[in-house]
Amino acid sequence: MIAIASGSELEQHLVDLHAGAEKAIRASVSDHSSALGRLLQLDLDIKAWEECLRQRPETALLTSARRNLAYAIYCAASGLYSQAYASVRLFLELSFAAVYFSAHELDRRRWVAGRYDFSWSKALDEQDGVLATRFVREFNEDAGRHASIFAEKAAVSYRSCSEYVHGKATHVAALPDSLSFSGSVLTSWSEISIQAAESVLYLLLCRYGGELLPSDDGKLEQGLEAHFSHLKYVRSFLGLPVDDEG
Repeated sequence: MIAIASGSELEQHLVDLHAGAEKAIRASVSDHSSALGRLLQLDLDIKAWEECLRQRPETALLTSARRNLAYAIYCAASGLYSQAYASVRLFLELSFAAVYFSAHELDRRRWVAGRYDFSWSKALDEQDGVLATRFVREFNEDAGRHASIFAEKAAVSYRSCSEYVHGKATHVAALPDSLSFSGSVLTSWSEISIQAAESVLYLLLCRYGGELLPSDDGKLEQGLEAHFSHLKYVRSFLGLPVDDEG
């Protein structure tokens, strides 16, 4: 018979895990504050769009997506890298689903009722996906010139996260054997997660920019300038100087 740990032993085991996570957090913040701070800022910039869309039925999905991005940041900083990758993947799925369902109300209702499965591959389809030219031009045609860049970022990020979700040996082997900090893993995760968050922010611009911009408080524009001022369309839209590049 397997011995069952006493309450005090269980508590000590969990406290030890917590101590390991706390140690990882301190190292993560010390060595990777710039990348983690950039992710937190992206989250706040996505939140600004979420707040403007509060009355729409698809916004609940975007709220859930942001919650998973927050979980991902916490897990990554705590040394829970597999869980961090899984949460970023779910963040992408829910964000893209929110935009997909914004234009497919019947599918959204069926999904809520459990009679429809959202397809990531369909959301990124080159012809009919939410960053495809045919979709973007109906809402914000000028934004379409850069949409393929962010479709590729989303695809690469999702694929990378899936390798960890499915336990691909070559990827999992790079993770620490115990709950501890790994600078190289956190660097890779941060790069993938920033790509994912940028793709979502640009997706929101494509879908809702034509309706919500200019914004009342300027927060949407501030986020766009912070992350996309290197893109000609965004610079032109925001009234910034534009050269022949970008």
